[in-house]
Amino acid sequence: MASTIKSHSAWALVVACGKSEQISADVDTAFLQMGDQPVLAHSLLAFERCPDIDGIVVVAPKDRLEHVVGMARMYGTPKLKKIVGGAVQKTTSIKAGLAAMDDIGATIIVLHESSQPGITPTTISDTVKAAKRYNIAAAAQKLDMPIATVPKGLKAEKVVDSSAFWSVEMPVAAKRDHLEKALGLGRSKTKVDDTQFNERLLKGVHVVPTERANLRIRTLSDIQIVSTAMRA
Repeated sequence: MASTIKSHSAWALVVACGKSEQISADVDTAFLQMGDQPVLAHSLLAFERCPDIDGIVVVAPKDRLEHVVGMARMYGTPKLKKIVGGAVQKTTSIKAGLAAMDDIGATIIVLHESSQPGITPTTISDTVKAAKRYNIAAAAQKLDMPIATVPKGLKAEKVVDSSAFWSVEMPVAAKRDHLEKALGLGRSKTKVDDTQFNERLLKGVHVVPTERANLRIRTLSDIQIVSTAMRA
């Protein structure tokens, strides 16, 4: 019987450091307890259980690398192959994670942030499959409420119909060359900040509808809110 040859290898790149991954300068969201597991463990286990993910790379604060090693051993995540030190800037951390994959041959990179732990293996698989077809795909929720533009202060300038708007969440799956271009890598190297990276990465993104919103943890009180939403 002929063996099946995979045309793509999908690897998760989980960012667990940087400003967007902190509640405060001295509190890293990824290592807070949520239920019976640290926040980061929820994401690692979702990727571990996803049949479309071949391996995982975590980018964490340099003083927390051993914590990630211990977490992997405690919760059983053999797909976690590499743990690298990151930085405050998201783009710098992603570049570090991507560089760690140079000897792996990953063609699909599933980018994720640990502060959004409500992912499921099904959602991950759906984004991977869509990325193979459309180059770039992201989990998303369709908005069903009015949206107001408030450029200054707290007074709305304009209210728009939200029927054409989606809230783009994590994970985002992309072919490696698309991710490299968004980061300003390749032949025409350019310096890209985090805002420019998001704009370039998500240009032409194919949205993958999810069954529930994947809320981000921004404060300590959000932990209970996110935990409850994940059990719903």
